[in-house]
Amino acid sequence: MKAALLALATAGVGAEIISVPLVHKPKTLEEFRAASARRAAGGRAIQVNAHGLPSVALTDLEDAEYYGEVEIGTPAQKFTVIYDTGSSNLWVPAKGCSNCKDGTPRYDSQSSSTYQKDGRSFAIQYGTGSCNGFISKDTTTIGGLAISAFEFGEVTTEAQDVFGTAPFDGILGMGVPAAAVDKVPMPMAQLVAQGKVQHNIFAFYLSSGGKSGSTLTLGGTDPSFHDGDFKYVPMAIASHLLPYWLVSAKDIKVGGQSTSSCNWLTGCYMVVDTGTSVLAGPPSAVNTLLSKIGNVSSDCSNAQSLPEISITMGGNDFALGPDFYV
Repeated sequence: MKAALLALATAGVGAEIISVPLVHKPKTLEEFRAASARRAAGGRAIQVNAHGLPSVALTDLEDAEYYGEVEIGTPAQKFTVIYDTGSSNLWVPAKGCSNCKDGTPRYDSQSSSTYQKDGRSFAIQYGTGSCNGFISKDTTTIGGLAISAFEFGEVTTEAQDVFGTAPFDGILGMGVPAAAVDKVPMPMAQLVAQGKVQHNIFAFYLSSGGKSGSTLTLGGTDPSFHDGDFKYVPMAIASHLLPYWLVSAKDIKVGGQSTSSCNWLTGCYMVVDTGTSVLAGPPSAVNTLLSKIGNVSSDCSNAQSLPEISITMGGNDFALGPDFYV
């Protein structure tokens, strides 16, 4: 049998050479980005969208809270966090947390081969509560992209009335660097510095009305979530003193009519905050807004007949229909 096979193989040596045509299909820009992201991830599983950008899937809880996963340590310890543009620190419950809710995962530094001790005290105050602990460093993975030696808070006590019943374990701040407690680096800046993404750009798509698909995109924007061109609004001058993504609106309108709520010189300062689920403001401005909107039925049955709210920023009116503000 072996001899027969050998004879068959050698019999073709003197035969005519045959050329087989090959077709080269160049990679698209999105495919190049996806390949680059996979190399940057160093073999970790990475969530890449159709346009080659890493992303984090977010869960929508009744249009009030949007949260997704983050991994800390090696091997990875998974936590559910609010990706919050209103703050600038990552924190999760520590193994030694004295009052964190039962059943929540807790970070165990002794179980991670990439843990590095820092030890600085950590305390952060939110509008609704606070938490305390200390700073540690470990590999932190967002959307499949690993940040080496990322500084985060291990929380040992938290405001139980606020976080004790929350459906998430911690918070990952995507706010401005100046707001970071202990001046820890921002996640996007570290992703760029460590070569994991090219641009310090992130984008949120927050669905509503029970629809799925809420997503945080890292390193750029996802065209599948928007139509037309982006409108740009500069940061307010006051953002140098107030460390938020702070913008200034020239006017707030209801049904196309001005509420006259904004100062002629500074306008209405507004914080772009993915961790806040309501429109909030000074009582005088909010009361004027409510009076112009009119009565809202307790069962929301008249919602569709209510007027549209529009916020004027950067020379453009950004509309909010009653399906968004009721």
